[in-house]
This record gives sequence, C-alpha cells and structure tokens, in this order.
Amino acid sequence: MGGDVGGAHGTDGRYGFKLRAARLVILVTVLSGVSGVLVWPVVDVVARAELEDPAPWPPTLCLVPAVGAAALLCVIVWRRINARRNADPWLYWGSLGLVCATYALMANPVFALFTVGVWWGLAVFAAPTRRTARVTAALAVVTWLYLPLSPGEHSVALFAVMWVVAFFQALLMAGASAASLWLWDATTDAVEGQRARARLAVTEERLRFSRDMHDLLGHSLSALAVKSELAGRLLEASPERAAAEMAEVQALARTSLQQVRCAVSGYREVRLADEVESVTALVRAGRAEAVVTGLDGLDLPRDTQTLAAWVVRESVTNVLRHSDATRCRIGFTSTRDPGTGTETLVVEVANDRAGGASGDRTVFGNGLSGLSERVAAGGGSLSAARTGDGGFLVRAVLPVGRRTAETGETALAERGAR
Repeated sequence: MGGDVGGAHGTDGRYGFKLRAARLVILVTVLSGVSGVLVWPVVDVVARAELEDPAPWPPTLCLVPAVGAAALLCVIVWRRINARRNADPWLYWGSLGLVCATYALMANPVFALFTVGVWWGLAVFAAPTRRTARVTAALAVVTWLYLPLSPGEHSVALFAVMWVVAFFQALLMAGASAASLWLWDATTDAVEGQRARARLAVTEERLRFSRDMHDLLGHSLSALAVKSELAGRLLEASPERAAAEMAEVQALARTSLQQVRCAVSGYREVRLADEVESVTALVRAGRAEAVVTGLDGLDLPRDTQTLAAWVVRESVTNVLRHSDATRCRIGFTSTRDPGTGTETLVVEVANDRAGGASGDRTVFGNGLSGLSERVAAGGGSLSAARTGDGGFLVRAVLPVGRRTAETGETALAERGAR
C-alpha cells in the first residue's frame, strides 16, 4: 500500500509543479492584458499635454475611474480562473461603468476605443452569454456617442477606421483570454484527474488488503480451530496423534504468519495444487471425506491457478465454518467454446450438509462477496446456492490465459520488490 500512496504524492508533486507554472504563465498573460485598461489612459494623459486646445477637465481625471475599472477587472479574472464562475453582478456592472467613465473622460478617441476593447476582451468570458451579448451590442452603439458629446472636432472616417481596428484588437484580446482560460481549465482538470486516480488507487488497495486479510485469516483461523479441536479430542485416547496434530497447528500458524506477511507486501501468488492439498487435509481432519476430481494433468497459466486457488480456499473455509458436511467435493473442469475457441475453467466446491434451514435464502457474506469481486476482476463469474439434496455448491467460471486484475497487481508488486 505504501507504494501507491507514495505514487500519489509523487504524482501530485509533479503535476502540482506544472499547475503552478501554468498558473504563473496565465496570470502574467492576463495581468498584462488588464494593464491595458491603465496604459491607454496614461498614454492619453501624456498626449493631451501636447494638445493646443486641451479638454476643460484636468488631464489626469480619466485615471481615477481607470484604476477602479482595472482593479475590479483583476478580481473578475481572478475569480474566473480560480473558482470557474461568472463575475458577481456588482463587480461586472461596476467595472463596466468605470470603464465607460474612463472612455468619456479621455481626449483621444483612438486611445479611448482601445481601452474599451481591452476591457471587453477580458470580461467577455466572465458573464453569462446573454448578458455579454447585450453589453457587446450596447458598447458598439455607445462608443459612437463619443463624436457628438466630446469637445472638439473629430474625423468620422478616421474614427470609423479606428473603431474597426479597436474591434479586431478586442477580438484578439478575447482570443488570448480564451486560450489562457482553456489552458488553465485543461491543466486543472488533468491534475484533478491524476489526484482522483491516485485516491482511487489507494482506496482499491485498501479494499484489496481488507479482502485478503479476511480470506487469509478466515481460512487460517478456521484451520487452526479444526486442528486444535481434533488434538483436544485425541489427547487422552492417542497422545501421539494429538502431539502430531499440535505440531501441525504450529506449522500452520507459521504458514499463516508468512501468508499475512506476503499479503502485506502485496505478493499474493498461490499454487493451486498446494492449496488443494492443504484444504483437503483440513477437511479430513474435521472427519469429513474430501474428493478431488479433474486436477491431475490440469495445465493452467499462473494467473488462472492463483484465482482458482482463492476460490478453493474461500469455499472450503465456508464448509468448515458453516456446515456439518460429511463429504466435500472439489472439481475442476476445463472447457473450450468451439465457436470462439475461448477456454474456461469451471471450479466447483460442493458439500452435502449446508448450514442453516433448508429454506433459507442464500446470502453472500464478506467471504463470498470478496471472492465474487476477485473473480469478477479476473473476468470470471461466481455463483453460490443450495442444492436439491440439502448441500451447498459454489461454482466459479474462470477465463484461462487471460491476465486478471489480481495477478496484474502481483506483477506490479514483484517489479517493486526488484
């Protein structure tokens, strides 16, 4: 589990650096655009000093609303980048009102048009589409009021040309804003996706660990209970056999400890033949008959062997826990679909005395639920139900030659160990 968590932090750090770099680039780009709302009025003040017939109001008066418009525009853009939401109405309309006041107080119509164009190119994506359309149409009309309302005479033709130039400048500014916002959104989504995948990997590993602990400890503790109970019964009648059973209990305890260590380290490969031999010994120790069919000569890939071994282990653990079986049958059948050539392995574990009342509905406990998830992850299917003769049958259909999710995790663990 530590590897996944570390990978999550590593991913977050790597993409976090990219996110910060993208944030810096975008903020510099946007702030350089916002500065246009201030630059053009400053240029207008400098140019106004050279006019022979200056405007009746102080030249620097236009800088007052320009500073306010730029400040509110910075807030609007910042909230759009970080919160992905439209500007609050008071921010939007306040900034628009201030930029219109700046436009009215500027002496040079060219600089005034460029100021409005810069504002529009940055604020166009910070409002609902309908509001943006209305404001755009209003600005297209209002900007022409500069000619009849401003002092002095201005060339209509020159103003029309500059209006068109300012219009295209506003479109370029809007395109740069759209590209910056798209880059930011894409980068943020990518980082959030990586973080979500890292969290999912940690969650899946926790579920895997919980499932393995249940399967391993449930089987091992059931086996220890059966062996120790048998040794207790044999203590007076056959001390030698009781001592042998206790020696097996000790060996089983050591094996269980090793299995837990393997599960913690992520290495969970199980040999089918060894598992079948182990569970049949436990069934017979519990004074029940164990019959195994179809195992001899069965050549399976490691992936399928591991998954089949888990089916056998959990199914026999259920037999030992929840039944008074006198006979347990473990069967393996290899089949091939003649049409597709797909090969499958059918694993069946059946006993003759199911626990509980015969009419009880079959309910998957933690063990069978975890086993069902494991089999499904490997591309197979699992069913469990009472049989007509009062027994219980667990049946798993497993793909042969297909890499399962579990063994894929084992391979990752092996590579990490190397």
